[in-house]
Formats: sequence, C-alpha cells, structure tokens
Amino acid sequence: MALANIEGYYKMATETKEKLIRVLQLMQTTDEKTPMNATQIVEKLSTEYELEGVDRRSIYRDIALLQDCGYDIVQTTDKRSGWYMNTHAFADWQIKIMMDAVQQARCVSINEAMQIRENLLNLTSKRGRSRFSHMMMPHSGNVNAKENIGAYIETMLEAIYQHRKIEFQYTEINDDMKKVLRREGKKYLLNLYAIYWSDNNYYLIGAHDNHDNLVNYRLDRIVNLTMSEEKAIDAKEKVGVNPEMIIQEYIEKSVDHFQGELIRVEVEYEPGQAANAILYDFAGENIRVRKLENGRCRAVFQKMDSVTLVGWFMQHAGMYKIIGPEKLRDEVCRELNLAKKVYESI
Repeated sequence: MALANIEGYYKMATETKEKLIRVLQLMQTTDEKTPMNATQIVEKLSTEYELEGVDRRSIYRDIALLQDCGYDIVQTTDKRSGWYMNTHAFADWQIKIMMDAVQQARCVSINEAMQIRENLLNLTSKRGRSRFSHMMMPHSGNVNAKENIGAYIETMLEAIYQHRKIEFQYTEINDDMKKVLRREGKKYLLNLYAIYWSDNNYYLIGAHDNHDNLVNYRLDRIVNLTMSEEKAIDAKEKVGVNPEMIIQEYIEKSVDHFQGELIRVEVEYEPGQAANAILYDFAGENIRVRKLENGRCRAVFQKMDSVTLVGWFMQHAGMYKIIGPEKLRDEVCRELNLAKKVYESI
C-alpha cells in the first residue's frame, strides 16, 4: 500500500472515531423533550466541531453502534425528531442536591465550587443545564480560600491508597482573628486513616507515630499538605484489631459533637403557628403532643444529648420550658445564668 494511501486511511479512521465521540457528546445534551435528529447532528458537527461533509446516513450507524455499546439512546415516537439520551449519569434532582451541598460547604472555595458545579452540569442535558441557571449565586457557604482543598483531598486519597503518611502544617486563630501557624510552623507527620465530613467541614482522622491515640485535624486549618515518602503504620497496629469500629466510635465522641446518647425530652409551651412549626422541625415526625387544661401543650420526643441540644434550648428559651430530663434543664439554666452575668458585666 502506498504511503499516501496509508496516511489517508489513518486520517479517515481518526476522523471516524472523532465523529463517533462527538455524536455521543451531542446525545448527552439531549433528553426526552429536546431530541436531536440526523440533520441537526450533522449541522452541529460542522458548526461546533468543524467536521465537514458528514454523510447524514452515517449518523444512523453511529447511533446504532452507541446503542450496541450500552448507551440508553432512544428514538422518538415519530422518528423524524430523532433520538435522545434516556438515562443520564444523574437525574436533575440528584444534581440539585449535590450542587446545594457543594454551595453550603465551608471548606470549599468559591472557585472550587464553581468548578464542581460546572462538572455536575456536564452530567445533564442541555435543557437540564438551563434549569439550573438560577443557581449561579450566592455562594452562601463557600469561602475565599487560598488553599486548594480539592488538591489536598486528592493527595490524602492517594496517601491512603499507597499506605503513606501525610505531612502538613496546622493553623490556629490568634487574638486578632487571623490564622497563624501553630507550634511555630512545625510540621505534623500523620498516619491517615479516614477523611470524615461533619458540620460542613472535613476532618482528618489518624494517629502519630509516638502515640497510639487517635487524633483529628480540620482540613480548612491545614496548609502545605503533602504526601510523605514514609510508609504509614497500619491502623490495626495503631488502634486495634477492629479499626473501623474504633474509628467510628472516636468520630462519634470527638468529631460529631452533636452526637451523644439518645434521651427522652419533655417540654411545655404555648401552642401557636411559630411554636408548633419550630418544634416540629426540630423534633421530627415522631413527636407526641398532649394539650393541658390551662391551654398549654406538652411534647415528648427523642434527641441526642449534646451541646447542640443545649444551644437550641438557649436560642428558644422564651418559648419552650424543659420538663425533663432534669440534667438537661439544669444545664440550660446554668448556661442562661452565665450569659446573664456576661451581659450584666458590660
């Protein structure tokens, strides 16, 4: 075969492969309400990807090939309207939930949130993408962070995969409300065992070489994180024969401060639209309420015994009176008295 013929063959084969990929990309922008026919596909291949002279009949072969490969491409009922991608990686409601979670994440910078948002939108149809146009702003939870949290997470995932330690510096907040390096910038070397999400922050769970106790560090307070060349000590060797259970127990006690023992809470209150709605949102559907002869109500529900529970009752101290447990009532009263003393001293 002449050299010119060989070059022509490979050029044609490359263009055919590119066309198939582009047809797939175009199909991924469609859905049941916005299908695309062969004529439209040929036009878009020309205008968007500079693929000229495409035979309209070849589009039918490309679609059939993609269907044979398992892509859920469906032909419309009238056939003239063409085809659409029946199943996308995520439904629009799933993308909405993920985008909302990203938008509220304090550990994610605005730039990272925008990148994640764009990646999520690439997983839906063109019509689906337009439905999210209202979600451009605000970034109510995201911060103007300089640290690349995404890169740090990638590094940590790779460190866990390669069984390597990580190295970083840790910051604290000084009296001027500025982040400063803790321990004069001394680097921490950590055997990393888990990355845990709690209360809009990521926490690193691990152990240092010279201690068997588990420790945690908040990711947004970490700087200059790298993967060490040192091999990590296995979690079984550091924390025990059942590390998953031990780490989970540690998280519940030391990271998830809102988690504790489940307790029975009883409150008394004056019923009303606001009081009813606030208590229902907090207590959930399993709340039990009975009306008293004086017109007030008593409600019983279960909640985790924690500082979060105390804080909620302090926030709504003028609305709900704690009947039990006595320990919770005393703790709320003590905190309210402390707050009163603080304001009286001003």
